[in-house]
Amino acid sequence: MAIRNFIFLVFFLCPTTSLVYSKIHYTGKEEVLLINTIETKNCFVSYVMINGHKYLLKQKKDYKKQLAVVRDALAAYIAKDLNIAHQVDIIESKKKITGKIKTWWPATLHTIALGETVRKQRNCKYNALRLRQLWAQAPSFSEKGLTHLIVTHMTWHSQLPDIIALDLIIGNSDRHCGNLCYDPITDRFCAIDMDDTFNKDLCLLACKKLKFMIKQDRVVFTDEEIKALTRMKNTLKFLVSKHTPSDMIKKLYFFAKKAGFTKGNDMYNDRIRRKLLYYEKMIAQTYASAYQLITLLDKIISHKL
Repeated sequence: MAIRNFIFLVFFLCPTTSLVYSKIHYTGKEEVLLINTIETKNCFVSYVMINGHKYLLKQKKDYKKQLAVVRDALAAYIAKDLNIAHQVDIIESKKKITGKIKTWWPATLHTIALGETVRKQRNCKYNALRLRQLWAQAPSFSEKGLTHLIVTHMTWHSQLPDIIALDLIIGNSDRHCGNLCYDPITDRFCAIDMDDTFNKDLCLLACKKLKFMIKQDRVVFTDEEIKALTRMKNTLKFLVSKHTPSDMIKKLYFFAKKAGFTKGNDMYNDRIRRKLLYYEKMIAQTYASAYQLITLLDKIISHKL
């Protein structure tokens, strides 16, 4: 029965995974052609062509933020079965590739999301979306983490509960309209820029916020909001079933090794070691909190809370 339910969830959540977003086809031997390079406040971004496919190559400019490549790759790995994010691969430190500005630092290679960022689509109905689960920047507890407004906005499109569930699992508190793409032709969203992750337990905060909404703010969820919360719950169940904490921790260190954060490498030091241990701790803690959140959502959906 458990296997049957798992297969149902896979089919229900991502029936066309292989058809919507392209995969990265780069082994390190292919010719890489540079299209152009853009320097932003925090990154070097190069657009490159490999075997007729366009990709984005990104590097953080700050030496102390190079672990972002590991978090970005791990977040995209978790998201891949939901069909809501682009693919991300790591170009290891010291590896030369056209478009890589800092040769001795790691980089990430990204597939290009369809459409444009929601922020750029001023006349799009989704430009008013507010999905950001504020953490340190929240002015008050009521505006922190999962809010009633976010729950309401999840009803706007069937993919939005999946995106919120993903952000809960990876601890992404910065889902703004600049890192969410929308393609009006396919009517699909794509989550991008997920490197500020695995450093906070948003699932535990979501539990506290849902209880606060019901008991303190006297929120009564509409039928559409209950439907969105049900989809979010199902996505959470799928993610914790598909990716166990031990598997995610192994993948964390797999990507860290691929990036060059290993003993004997110049990129590795005690600060990096402590940060990886902290990410490991947060992965385990978040998964435990996710089970609590799923149980709480079951009670809310069945109107027993």
